[in-house]
Amino acid sequence: MPHLDIVAYMPQYAWALIILSLLFSLIVLEILPRLQQQLALRAHAESKKEEASAAASWESAAPVVIFKSMFSN
Repeated sequence: MPHLDIVAYMPQYAWALIILSLLFSLIVLEILPRLQQQLALRAHAESKKEEASAAASWESAAPVVIFKSMFSN
């Protein structure tokens, strides 16, 4: 199993640090904003869907209430 060589320790450390920094930057600057945008769009669409279903159920129940009130006198 290879070990860190004393002579090659600093370049290996520097390359590992550079690669991990680039990976972190890619995730934070590219992937997470897109993911956050998609989650926000999904939440907005679900709230609109719930509002529409609530309005549709109220509209479908409204004629029944009016019909019952016409003949309850």
